Amino acid sequence: MNGDLPQAVAGQAVTLTLADEIDISRGDMLSATDAPPRLSRHPEAHLVWMHDEPLQPGKVYLMKTASAVTPSRVTRVQFAVDVNSLEQKQVPTLGLNGIGVVRLELDRPAAFDPYLHNRETGSFILIDRFTNATVAAGMVISVAPLESQGQPTELDASSTDTVGLLPRRFILTEFSLSGAEPGVADFTAERGPIEFQVSESFLDYLGKGNRILFRLRDVGQLEPVARMAYEHRLNFEFGRDRDRVNVLLYRDQQSSVVLSGQVDGGGL
Repeated sequence: MNGDLPQAVAGQAVTLTLADEIDISRGDMLSATDAPPRLSRHPEAHLVWMHDEPLQPGKVYLMKTASAVTPSRVTRVQFAVDVNSLEQKQVPTLGLNGIGVVRLELDRPAAFDPYLHNRETGSFILIDRFTNATVAAGMVISVAPLESQGQPTELDASSTDTVGLLPRRFILTEFSLSGAEPGVADFTAERGPIEFQVSESFLDYLGKGNRILFRLRDVGQLEPVARMAYEHRLNFEFGRDRDRVNVLLYRDQQSSVVLSGQVDGGGL
């Protein structure tokens, strides 16, 4: 109505005309070429549950982000935070006013930034599809890289593709090691950087003479395990199993870190 404008500001309604014919529509995002958001179907986020009905992992909710509404589901609750003691607890779900860290899966890719970098593209809400009630609010911690033709994209630690991808934190407790394979921690499915938070129960578990087998995707995941062993005066041995790495973590009476030679094929 007012003709061509040299610039547009936030809050101003304008029509954009692109130099090239590009298939874009409502909900798509424009960004600077040198600082694009990450397209992903698998974000990890802090989640605040705000509904009387508890979170149902696997149930489809509508995720409303800065620019789109996308069907999504919580695939896993990493842990919940006790608001009184700030203790992190392993739980299967979140109830009313529950706060925790979760992993989500979207039906189609959406644009995300870590909340610490950009609040607009790093926040979202979850909506019940049938009642249209807002059930949760979330803040993105990190996102997994977008798959290529259905296969996970390999990450190179030296690549700029890891910029903005924060380490996925795992809380190690005695309880977390009592799953289908007791004493085994499998990280072969993790594609991004990882880090560990060690609880007293985990150290007590090792102090009783127990050993823990870490299965790692590649040698790039060895560094956080070695750092954890160094900081807590633990011992470890590692070996190669084809392209994977196995690490055996334990504590002996000397409480010194010992690096053994490579174990023969087949792993530890």
